[in-house]
Amino acid sequence: MKSSISRIKLFKACRRAYYFKYIEGLEPVEKADALKTGSSYHKLLEELYTNNCHWDYQDFSKERAMAEAYYKYIYPRFEIKAVEEWRQKDIGNHSLIGRIDGFSKDGCIVEHKTTSSEISEAYEYNLLWDEQILAYMYLTGSHKVYYTVCRKPTIRQKKNESDEEFFNRMLAWYDEDTDSKIKLLVITRTDEEIQRFVNGFEDICNDMESETNLYMNTQYCNCWGRRCEYSSICLNYNPDEDYIEFTKGGRK
Repeated sequence: MKSSISRIKLFKACRRAYYFKYIEGLEPVEKADALKTGSSYHKLLEELYTNNCHWDYQDFSKERAMAEAYYKYIYPRFEIKAVEEWRQKDIGNHSLIGRIDGFSKDGCIVEHKTTSSEISEAYEYNLLWDEQILAYMYLTGSHKVYYTVCRKPTIRQKKNESDEEFFNRMLAWYDEDTDSKIKLLVITRTDEEIQRFVNGFEDICNDMESETNLYMNTQYCNCWGRRCEYSSICLNYNPDEDYIEFTKGGRK
């Protein structure tokens, strides 16, 4: 079985949602706004490093404002030698796979995150214990991660304010109280912590393969401040029916 850390985390969070995504292969036709923002931001950063150039100056989106803040406050702090790499390693009868945002010239993993909340001590603490870190460290052999975290702008466009004016105001927003809005976090973990993750990987994969006890976890229904993407079908799902809000045959 091939498994990503995203797959493992969803299985742990709610087995019912895992069933919809990875067994039934259901993918929402419309992505959540938060996911769209994250994807667009990642794409702009990838363009920055792969094309060695800046972006379309007629793009006044919030994603470009976020990328401009990254360019100003994070980009000068380390060099990247590679972006968007897939890695895979076997663990027992299973394989761990992952797509890593990048690698710095000093060999560290680089991961880019976006958040709707302030980059507080609580946010940093939760990120420290994210299993993704351990998975990527095992896949790469690196024990150090550069996490870049960018907060999405919380200000709104004013009436009669042009897109360009609003864009410039978003840039100015990042210049105030910058550390709570865009930050570079350096995280390290020990060999023992990585090995504990590896030891549990095969067990969780065996559980996923069994496809039994795929129960609902109601604590996940409004996780991260948004409704679960499968909430519209969760209670009365019929695998023989087609649902217009989903495509079928995705990530199995």
